[in-house]
Amino acid sequence: MKKTHAILAALVVLALVPIGCSLQQDDDEQAIIDLLNSSGYTDESNDRSYGSEDSTLAGDSCGPGTDNPQRPPFVRFRRYIPGGGVIRTINIQIPAYPGYPDTTALATISAEINGELRTMFDTTGNPLQVWRKPFRDEAVRHVYLTRSKDGWRIRRLTPLEFRTVDAPYTLRIRELKVHAASWRRQDTFRIHSGDTMLAKHDLPRFVPFDTVSVWVAVESNGDSCWTFLHHGRPSWPLRWRRAYTKIAAHQFRGTWLVGGEQGQYPQVRPSGHDAIGWHSLWADTTEPYVSAAWALPYIVAEPSQELPEE
Repeated sequence: MKKTHAILAALVVLALVPIGCSLQQDDDEQAIIDLLNSSGYTDESNDRSYGSEDSTLAGDSCGPGTDNPQRPPFVRFRRYIPGGGVIRTINIQIPAYPGYPDTTALATISAEINGELRTMFDTTGNPLQVWRKPFRDEAVRHVYLTRSKDGWRIRRLTPLEFRTVDAPYTLRIRELKVHAASWRRQDTFRIHSGDTMLAKHDLPRFVPFDTVSVWVAVESNGDSCWTFLHHGRPSWPLRWRRAYTKIAAHQFRGTWLVGGEQGQYPQVRPSGHDAIGWHSLWADTTEPYVSAAWALPYIVAEPSQELPEE
């Protein structure tokens, strides 16, 4: 009888172990989701950082009629995204990789973005014509996390890489370089792949009122394109869009002054580096929408300040 009781007790213990592990993993997954949704490095504002609500002017300040092959022709455009137009999902793998401890996790953040590109490039008509092209973009980011006694922490993340679903031709960003006036020459930030894992201290970091130069190279086997910089601000407008200058067929350069807007430092702000097909912007609805972008958080802080926490 004693032997039977021992066997039953052992079976009860074995039955409880998987349940306990499952509950712990559920708790860990929820904690990770909460962290990723609230962190300035990974929250939903990053999903919109290529300017989905941005309607600022692109093109030279001279307006219509400007003829400069290094600057985009006059156009006003915005990506309109209705309520519910961004579907965001987070998948979590614990441990992060086979053989890793259970205190590591790999999260994949995916966003499906459905909206309408609205452009106005011809000012001769009355009323002015606004062309509307539906679009469906998707974006993916990977985040590596570890757990300590203080909870889960973000250790590395990739850029958020956007692409147009079922695009008629390939358009992608293949290199991003960033250099700030406050850095030494050898400190230029550079990545060649949207799969590049970056620690927080690897991210571009600027001081208030820094002058920043950015170079973007794209690859396309179809239409030509123009690229645009979207960078974050703590006050209205929360997104600011600037057109890059074309320095070669598929190479672009831009410069901006990092604002010293009111707010506490250090700050994490989102940036987007956005390539859009020529006919997406300067053609009617018979031409398709094609776009590709990398979104990357950057840090604004005084030299003596620590990196901002999640």
